[in-house]
Amino acid sequence: GGVGNTITSSFTIVGPSLQDDGRFGGLRYGLQDESARLNLNILPILEGDNTLVAAAALTTGDDVDVLAEPTGETLAETLLMALPSMTIDTAQSIMDWIDEDDEPRTYGAEADYYEALATPYSPPNGPIRSVEDLLLVRGVTPSLLFGADTNRNGVMDADEQVRTASTIETSGALGWASYMTVWSQESSKTRAGDPRVNANQEDLETLYDELLQTNLGELYASFIIAYRMYGEPPASLTGTDGLAQDGAQNQNAGNSGDVSEGGIWTADVFEQLDLSAGAGVELDQILDLFDTTVTVPTGRGQVRYQSPFVSDPLAMEVFMVDLMDSITTSDSPVMPGRVNINECPLEILSAMPTLSEEGLAAILENRDPSNTDPIRSFGTWPLAEGYLTLSEMRTLVPLFCGSGSVYRAQVIGFMNESGINHRSEVILDATTVNPRVVYLRDLSHLGRGFDRSVLGNRMMAAAVGPSN
Repeated sequence: GGVGNTITSSFTIVGPSLQDDGRFGGLRYGLQDESARLNLNILPILEGDNTLVAAAALTTGDDVDVLAEPTGETLAETLLMALPSMTIDTAQSIMDWIDEDDEPRTYGAEADYYEALATPYSPPNGPIRSVEDLLLVRGVTPSLLFGADTNRNGVMDADEQVRTASTIETSGALGWASYMTVWSQESSKTRAGDPRVNANQEDLETLYDELLQTNLGELYASFIIAYRMYGEPPASLTGTDGLAQDGAQNQNAGNSGDVSEGGIWTADVFEQLDLSAGAGVELDQILDLFDTTVTVPTGRGQVRYQSPFVSDPLAMEVFMVDLMDSITTSDSPVMPGRVNINECPLEILSAMPTLSEEGLAAILENRDPSNTDPIRSFGTWPLAEGYLTLSEMRTLVPLFCGSGSVYRAQVIGFMNESGINHRSEVILDATTVNPRVVYLRDLSHLGRGFDRSVLGNRMMAAAVGPSN
């Protein structure tokens, strides 16, 4: 507040919050993780992955109820169809807008449609620059994209509720824009800020040295090398494991003889490996290391060893944080588009066809964005804490993360005495050493967006300090 005639100014960062059931409701202060939204520009990557849509029967078993049947022809369409009031023709039109070809889907629209309009234009057939670009897509209207949230503040104000006869409980009240982004990505760094080790690199001696510099230790580091040489990849879900399996078979070619059981892998077995022979297996994801085996050739036959990476919650307490924090399966410094399992709304979380009703309920009941347990930094915590099976978690890893590295904020600056205010929306990319602004939009023409009591309460809370 002011002292005497001093004019003071303040600012508040505020945005929508989630209720316990995973639906939008209420306000929160601070930055929002952009990975809580569905990244439209990664949908074409998922487009050809029909196996994930059909994987429910293979991974959850006949005695588990799958949350929902796939509603689209591909996983990408199924994710879009999870949004309130989305139809298959609009979902396919969105996919046609951002995919690379000019071939329309069954219910979609391509260049022929748009170029025949009174004011013709062409689809980009590639990544879009903002969610608002969807207003050019057939079937997308402002009311669908923004809902009843006319001032774009992410909440349902009293006047909006009266004018539209809707509440935050109304399906699609905040519009599709509240679920969508084109900016989300994760930095492939450890919690200490160091680059993760690529477990798929070709030079196994270098890989082993780099693994020993992590917190994994000899036991787990040596098994990763053994898996790269003689592992038995799981059944393919993404189409890459078949190639890896061929490599493993080639690696073992000529090593005939009986296979004996060697029990759980130990670090001293590593001395038997000839790293110059090279790798025969690549990891599709880190969970490939779990509950698997390696069959090591010897002079008189072969010995099969069980993985020390066991999908038991008690066992995972020993290695899970260090494993997920230390290694990756790609050289890329960032991973675009996965969704934050801790903060995404129910509609997105429930869109995965392989997630059972029990699994969804367990995640919603136990997730807590304020939980500082290191395991919650990774999207695999439902496995580590025993809420999902290994097969269920494997299907979710390509889609879900524990946190992202890009953040959104609505910043409201105001003069305490005059009431003059300014509202902006900004997106910050923290994947680089120095975070950078990648998107900035002035929303002042839509009003302050939030009641002064909300902004003032935040100012007072900051002055008093955090409550217990």
